[in-house]
Amino acid sequence: MLKGSEEREGKRRIVAHIRDLSSQDSFALGTLDEEIDFLENRHINPPMFVSYFTENTIYEKLADDLSNSLSRFSLPKSIFSVKSRGSWVANTCLKSEIILKAWKESNTAICWVDADAEIIRVPYFVYDSPFDIAIVRRNGYLDLSGFIYLSKSDVISTLLNKWVDLCHNNHNVWDQVLLTLAWYQTAQNNSISSLWLNDGIFRFPRSRLRDLRDKMFYYPFNRKIRPFISQKQASRKTKVNKGPNEYSSFDINSNFKTALKNYDFTLKADVKSIFF
Repeated sequence: MLKGSEEREGKRRIVAHIRDLSSQDSFALGTLDEEIDFLENRHINPPMFVSYFTENTIYEKLADDLSNSLSRFSLPKSIFSVKSRGSWVANTCLKSEIILKAWKESNTAICWVDADAEIIRVPYFVYDSPFDIAIVRRNGYLDLSGFIYLSKSDVISTLLNKWVDLCHNNHNVWDQVLLTLAWYQTAQNNSISSLWLNDGIFRFPRSRLRDLRDKMFYYPFNRKIRPFISQKQASRKTKVNKGPNEYSSFDINSNFKTALKNYDFTLKADVKSIFF
């Protein structure tokens, strides 16, 4: 088990975790310079990039923008059109179903990208990836499900099926929380390798002036990661706050947060226990 204080020792953070049921878990720690070197390293074989949009919503036009950005870099893609389920949370829970369907149909690893995003640089770090899953995990517990790499390993089949089941049974819980829970439940009984991407891979909405500042004073000196994905966060325009009966990552209780941060897989975690 890793103590939380060790994660930032020497200005390093945990960038990868290997859960090995036959041995002790392994961790890779890296500085920002090391992360940038890793992200910039070029590989050959891309995954299939996957997304979906709900018909007759703003996401339909945004998905066109995403598709065009994928074509610009000659990235393989599969973008699905689906009918709305009537609410934002219910629609986001479609994500697990679409990803599982795409994963089953693909002969290669897949990489999910939210419809309200665009690729602005080739994400070579998910080409030929040796990891089972790659995702941004903030603060040791907060998964950002706008960009997810998934290998064709058996353990990912287990994880995705758990995620789909959780989403089917909990339409009031945000999909990325259920993905975190599916990962944790899967890792309790299966070996799995996880790459924790830096959230610097995203460009979140901001001013052109900040972009210019970063290009001049930060990127050339490895003070920040030059982003690969522009995340437009359209949900902020269509859904500002969660509903009174909905649960997000910010509702996760301290017990589950601690278990995630310390890689303690002894907690009996389910949808009820991680919130209350």
